[in-house]
Amino acid sequence: MLLLGVACSSSSEEYQSITSTPVVYCQTACAKAHACNDAVDAAPCRASCEMKLAARPPLRPDFLGYVAGCVESATCASGSVPTKCENEAQARLAPSDYGRRFCATFVTVGAKCDATGSKYPEANCLEAAKTYDDSALESANECLSNSCSSLETCLEGRIPELMLPP
Repeated sequence: MLLLGVACSSSSEEYQSITSTPVVYCQTACAKAHACNDAVDAAPCRASCEMKLAARPPLRPDFLGYVAGCVESATCASGSVPTKCENEAQARLAPSDYGRRFCATFVTVGAKCDATGSKYPEANCLEAAKTYDDSALESANECLSNSCSSLETCLEGRIPELMLPP
């Protein structure tokens, strides 16, 4: 995942099921980053965060909400893992109904292109479906009608975390 890393650790394991937008997420994350480290300038941080999120497929609002809630309630601690809040959010979410259907088709189509199933693992798809908005999955779904020779490249362009590295 390529969200803004904040060197903070969570003080609470409970987060409300809230939704967030990229703008609100970036405001929350950068305010916390500044609170944890005076050297972080919140305005350029927000601009950079928003630019990174705009350059990727849309993330689920509830994923952003969980991460923002985790970041907001975190306490500052040096050496913590920046992806802790993302991992916690992903563990709490389930793929949407569309995400589950997309992944079933992804595996079926992938089996035609790779009999071993190693290049099109269902587990990767379901993890991506927990993170990405259905609009991103719909965009990736368009790739599933491509030929095997162009399927992987198309999917990597639509949902980069979906495919295993070569």
